[in-house]
Amino acid sequence: MLFAFFYWRIRRWAGAYHQGVAFFSAGDEQQASLGFEEAARRATQGVQRAISVAMMGQCQLSLGDTGRALELFGSVERSGKLRGSVPAMHRWMPSLIATARLAQGDLASAHAWLAEGRNRNGALPPMYALLPEVALLCREGNPAAAVTELDARVGEADALVGRDARRLKLLRAFALDALDPAGHASAIEATLASLQPVRPGDLEFLSARWPELQAFMERRGLARAA
Repeated sequence: MLFAFFYWRIRRWAGAYHQGVAFFSAGDEQQASLGFEEAARRATQGVQRAISVAMMGQCQLSLGDTGRALELFGSVERSGKLRGSVPAMHRWMPSLIATARLAQGDLASAHAWLAEGRNRNGALPPMYALLPEVALLCREGNPAAAVTELDARVGEADALVGRDARRLKLLRAFALDALDPAGHASAIEATLASLQPVRPGDLEFLSARWPELQAFMERRGLARAA
C-alpha cells in the first residue's frame, strides 16, 4: 500500500509537469507556469520540485517578469538538486539567468553568468546561450561580431522557438541596421517580416532598458514612441 501511495504521488506530479510542458510547447507560458506550479506542489522529491520551479522560471522569463524568474532560478541554484540528477538543466540554467540579467540592464552580471555557463558546459556546445551572447555583443557596440555569431551558429538559432526565436531575429535586424542599413535593407526587411506575428511582450522584453534598440523598433514600427 505504501508503494502504491508513492507511485500515485509520482504519477500526479508527472501529470501536472507534462501538462505544463504541453502548454509551454504551444506557446502559452501563462498556463504552462500554472501547470509547473501545480507540479511543484505535487513533488515528492527535491529534484522534482527543482525541475518544476526551474520551468516556472523559464515561463516567467518568457513572459518578461525577470524579477520573478530570477527568484525562481535562485531557489533552484541554492537547492543544488539539478547538478547530479538533471545535468543538462544544470548546464543551461546560467544562460537563462544571464538573459534575465541582460534584460534588466545588468551587463556585468550577464557576462559573469555566461562565463559560469561555459564552465559548466565544458567541451559541450553551449545551451540556451546564443540569445544573451548576441544581445551583449549588440549592446556593447559590436554588431559585426553579433552577425558573425548568428551565421556561425545557425543550428542553435533554428532550435529556438516562440518568443526567443523572434527576439533573436530582432537582434539580427538591429545588428544589420547598425552595420549598413542601406546595404542590408532587403535582409533587414525580410528578417523583420519573419518576426510576425509578434505577441505583446515579445520584443519589449529586450528593449525596456536598451534605448538604442527601442529607437530602432520605433523607426521600424515595432513599438510606440514614448
